[in-house]
Amino acid sequence: MKTSPFRLLPVLFLIPSLVFSASVAGKVRAALGECERQKAKQVKWSPLVVGASIFQTDRLRTGAESEIIFGLPDGSTVSIAENAEVEIERLLEPDGKGSFDTRLNVEDGFVKFAIKKQKKQSKFRFKTGVHTASIRGTDGFVGGGENFFASLSTGKLDVQTGEDGPASSIGAGETIFGKDSLVTLKLASSGNPKLARRLVAIMKSGKALDEMVKDVKAADASVQEEMKKAAVESLPENGFTLDAESAEVCEAGLTVSGNYRTADPNAKLVVKLGKTFTSSNLVAVADGAPHAFVQNIPVNDANGLWTETEAQVVFTSAKAKDTKKVAVGVNASCAGVNQVAPQIQFVSYDSVACKAQLSVGGMQGDEALLALSVDGSATSEETVSKNGQRTVKLVPGVHEYVYTATDLAKNVATAKKSMGCYPVQRFVVEVFGEPNENLLVPPPPMGIADRIGKTLQFKIKNPENDPQFLYRVTVRQNGKVILQETLSQIQSLDYDIPVELVRGAKNKFDIEVIHKSGFKAKAVKRFEVR
Repeated sequence: MKTSPFRLLPVLFLIPSLVFSASVAGKVRAALGECERQKAKQVKWSPLVVGASIFQTDRLRTGAESEIIFGLPDGSTVSIAENAEVEIERLLEPDGKGSFDTRLNVEDGFVKFAIKKQKKQSKFRFKTGVHTASIRGTDGFVGGGENFFASLSTGKLDVQTGEDGPASSIGAGETIFGKDSLVTLKLASSGNPKLARRLVAIMKSGKALDEMVKDVKAADASVQEEMKKAAVESLPENGFTLDAESAEVCEAGLTVSGNYRTADPNAKLVVKLGKTFTSSNLVAVADGAPHAFVQNIPVNDANGLWTETEAQVVFTSAKAKDTKKVAVGVNASCAGVNQVAPQIQFVSYDSVACKAQLSVGGMQGDEALLALSVDGSATSEETVSKNGQRTVKLVPGVHEYVYTATDLAKNVATAKKSMGCYPVQRFVVEVFGEPNENLLVPPPPMGIADRIGKTLQFKIKNPENDPQFLYRVTVRQNGKVILQETLSQIQSLDYDIPVELVRGAKNKFDIEVIHKSGFKAKAVKRFEVR
């Protein structure tokens, strides 16, 4: 049991996957019993019928044994239970930033919801008195008045104090309730409307919170007993029933349970999930009496079952054959389900085009935050949910690129590579002095070697003004290489090379500089000694 010692304001946040206008409307799918609507600024209540549109600022109410069910454009549904009153304060109202805001004020009774999984940062809030609750793609109910309660069969719900106060949350199979402080219980009946009806009475009982806890636990046990009894009573003479037609899968895997009855000793009852899992025969006794069955299935990305959306329960006997489906909602943020980290690696890069290709794998049924840092500084991040390749734009020079992919269960993969970017740009080699120089040098005295020394000076004027962008520098004298430097050997852009000239001949020096982009710059210097 978890207790939150603060006054709470519950709100539901969800993200519509469609683009809605300010005039969007819900559509009434069912109106059972006494169902009425009051339009804004009107006193009169009018009957609500199937097919009617529900607009922002409408107020809805139900009588005893009555219910209103209306749907939204994205396929989500809201069910207003008996003896309830709800104001549609906002309905998919644009916020001017590409998101939408919905707020339903539950003034009495409770509301059941089945919200589709959403992707954008819109808000869907249920307000009950001083409480606010926030949901994300969830199935359950919320209600109250003076006392608040909410319960989930699937998904997650956040409960917050005011606008900026501390928050608590519940997940699938949990129920939260209270007033000045809230209690969270793990209940088998969480999200079941049968439990909601009992909670309405308990919340209005005026009892202290510890007494309410005892009553809620007793109500849960009562609902479970009632469901088991109903399941047994509804059993055919030769067939089976399920305890639940949907299941949320987390650490414990998928559990399918129910009851069967048969007198056929050759009868078979199996649970199938995907193409790889089929249980053994769950018919243990064939005496014509009711018997319970249960099957647990590990569900994770390692065994490949986590992308399945439904399980099949198949019964066969000599006189009957029946198949029922169980909707499966896999929670990929659970470590027991999401066991394998994403796969990312650099597969290629082009230093001239200044781009690299990053391969992303292991994303089927998963989602990951892909973050890039360059030389230790974070530069970008994006969310990925599909396998494929990403193009990485490189910055000029040599840098270390590190990608990390963190999936929903916080599994992390890393790809690291040092890569260079050298876009093609023209540049020149500037030789000092005239291109052709004639030198008047008197011959040496008799017996002294005729050696004429000179300095060949030139400057490489590449646009980056950085020698690390050069691949090779070569100097030839009359076709013979007298200097060659490559890559890290090139430490400067200014060269002063001592050379020896030959008298009475042309001394030709060819200079060639190759950029890492492949561009070549050339220059020629000639000396003639007379």
